[in-house]
Amino acid sequence: MQYEDIGYSIRFDLRSIDLLRFDVDREYLRVISPFTRLYLITEGYGWIKIEGEKITLEPGYLYLIPSFRSCSYHFAQNLEHYYIHFSTLLINGLNVYSLYKTIRKVKATELDYKLFERLLYLNPGIEIPHHDPNVYQNKEWMNRKLNFHSASHYNENRGILDQLFSRFITDEENISQNELVRYNFNRILKHIQNNLTESISVDSLAEIACLSRDHFIKVFKKATALPPCAFIISKRIEKAQFLLLTTDLPIKKIIEETGFKSFSYFSRIFKTHTSFSPIEYRKFRQ
Repeated sequence: MQYEDIGYSIRFDLRSIDLLRFDVDREYLRVISPFTRLYLITEGYGWIKIEGEKITLEPGYLYLIPSFRSCSYHFAQNLEHYYIHFSTLLINGLNVYSLYKTIRKVKATELDYKLFERLLYLNPGIEIPHHDPNVYQNKEWMNRKLNFHSASHYNENRGILDQLFSRFITDEENISQNELVRYNFNRILKHIQNNLTESISVDSLAEIACLSRDHFIKVFKKATALPPCAFIISKRIEKAQFLLLTTDLPIKKIIEETGFKSFSYFSRIFKTHTSFSPIEYRKFRQ
């Protein structure tokens, strides 16, 4: 499989890392972040609940919380953990979690501990500004970018995050990678990602793919697990989620930026996908 042919190289953008101990019990409910969160518990206990699934936090385990997932936390007194916040990007615009199936919890290895230690050593002083996500998840923190000192610094950061993230990827695919390669769908995915503000028709995508409309719909669904129209809507919703959490753009402007035609349609589709109205969703960053 030639993954590079369809842009499967993941770009990781580190946002924060630190080793933190809680002096009292802490509980945070229904937190939604635009960034992936990765934990290594070193001492103590607690729990997280991701979309209704409750998972015990215990020493010696790694935990992955995907971006844009509703999550509640309970950190018991004296719980100590490394935490990492980072974003992921594929150059063809695919969501890494629609591409790969991931697990929530894995047993940490000696190498995992060393990787966390090294990443923290490489990036001092980028801890989150407060324990409470409702405080630190503000526009200033969310838009903060890490400055790399050199090509070596950039590549080592990327390599460490790649290794840690790979620990959670299963062999089961959400998307048919063979089909994406076979039909050279990378250009189709890029076209969708780059034209979300415009009207995107199935006929125009079929023409780019040099396939008949019916054949294109069939192979696109086989490759991505979604019909073209549903896939386009999912990409519009992902962009709207990010803009709602990380910018002060008026909802009217977000509707324009994501290619929806009316507030009522946008609100209905957004709630179907996220269980929240756009106004409710934006409150998660306050």
